[in-house]
Amino acid sequence: MVRSILWFIYFWIILFCTILLFIPLFFLRLFSLKEYSERYVACITSVWARNIVVTTGTVVQVVGLENLPETNNICFVSNHQGQFDIPLIIGYIPKLVGFVAKKELIRVPIFNVWMKTINCIFIDRGHFRQSARVIIKGAESIRKGHPLVIFPEGTRSKGDKVGVFRKGSLQLATRSNALIIPLTISGTYRIWEETGRITPAKVSLTIHKPIDASELLDDDKKTIATRLREIICSALEKEKKES
Repeated sequence: MVRSILWFIYFWIILFCTILLFIPLFFLRLFSLKEYSERYVACITSVWARNIVVTTGTVVQVVGLENLPETNNICFVSNHQGQFDIPLIIGYIPKLVGFVAKKELIRVPIFNVWMKTINCIFIDRGHFRQSARVIIKGAESIRKGHPLVIFPEGTRSKGDKVGVFRKGSLQLATRSNALIIPLTISGTYRIWEETGRITPAKVSLTIHKPIDASELLDDDKKTIATRLREIICSALEKEKKES
């Protein structure tokens, strides 16, 4: 419990201190230095996210970095085990990535500003029309070179099981003709969800080979959710056999 209290105090102190980091970002954008601005944001958010994970005592293993392409026309598709999935991805994938996030996160002070800065888009899952607009907006963002991450399960599993993938969420990838890169997250639920307190864990992030959405036929698009789920689950099954 003491570890959890100290970690949350540290988290909010660090988060509030990041306000100062907007000063150089302001000047980079003021002088239209887009490339340097994006590099700066990528560096700052990566260091912050890694720090958030590491200070829990967690050890991270990343597999498949060679599968990352140079292009940024990417839609990452991942299983969703716990609250630490987002800092894990931001911290350990060497690209500036945004997320399709639930609208509630836009109310979190400072954190919401950083989410907008990394091109996150917010979705109200209770409103179909708004969800459709988000898909269009997200596809446009990807085409402009801003990779996005989606969690097709729609919510955290809080365990090692992978839920059903919602086909609608994958329209983001198919509409943008992006490279779809499956991600397998394993163990993040042990950091918080399993015990209800901050607990050191062994976590792995597997980056699978890309699937080119522009080459998918109509029949392939109908089965892409099942295909991606099988790929993601394969890494979890392999890990279980090796443990």
